Amino acid sequence: FAEIPEPGAMLDLCTGNGAIALLAAAYAEQHKRGYSITAVDAAAIRPDVIAGHFPEQAGLIKQVQFLGNSRVEDLDLEPAVYDLVTSQYGIEYCDWPAAAGQVARLLKPGGRLVMVNHTATSDIMKFMEQEHQQYAMLEKAGLFSSIGGFLAGELDYATMRRTLEELFRNLQMVVQQGGTPLFRSVHQMLAGILSRDQAALDQGRAHLQAYHDQTRHGFDRLADMLRVNRAIQSEPEWYRIFELAGLELKDSGELVYRGEHHAGAWFHFAKPAEAA
Repeated sequence: FAEIPEPGAMLDLCTGNGAIALLAAAYAEQHKRGYSITAVDAAAIRPDVIAGHFPEQAGLIKQVQFLGNSRVEDLDLEPAVYDLVTSQYGIEYCDWPAAAGQVARLLKPGGRLVMVNHTATSDIMKFMEQEHQQYAMLEKAGLFSSIGGFLAGELDYATMRRTLEELFRNLQMVVQQGGTPLFRSVHQMLAGILSRDQAALDQGRAHLQAYHDQTRHGFDRLADMLRVNRAIQSEPEWYRIFELAGLELKDSGELVYRGEHHAGAWFHFAKPAEAA
């Protein structure tokens, strides 16, 4: 952020909840720097929801232009505008050649791309692989189909309850032996569901739907991460696509969390300056 000229502009791709964009806004505020910040994501972005979860960030959120429902591959932003493009565990989910072309198009001559990405052997991916297997076990045991079927009116309460009671008993043994964070949270959720009769569940249908959707989304998100992991395993030097798009790799390295956890890799690219 310190190297963004004034006035300058930065663009955060696949911003998620805007973490990097808000770090940039905090830096600008702390150091009295003047640069614009744009953050885009393929999903809808609700700055008001982010502010609700992180009220201390409300002032910084107003300094960021959020563009939701915007895929990197389809961005129709002005070319050669940005001094810095960033991405944190995001751009590897895009179509690589298209994303690289967009970054090269959007950067000013001399502008930089700095990104943090998953690697096939990172501890994050190892954990996600294990958690995905746990989600798959829950799916096979009928967690999603029973709750989803009940909510859709395709399954009666008694049938759903029998499935969830069996799953609860099986998880009870796992949790007593320690279990995993996912299994413990599902076990706790099932205890809440099974403590209610049908009338109470019908009254709390919105909460049950929200839990089902959140859990299902977590499963789907892990599947997407593992898809990217397999792609990176097949092409471990996938990041070279940015060189093919005309950028120069200036530096890179392993990202290590708290001195011991391999959390991915970071890359620093630059767009060549225009010839004098």
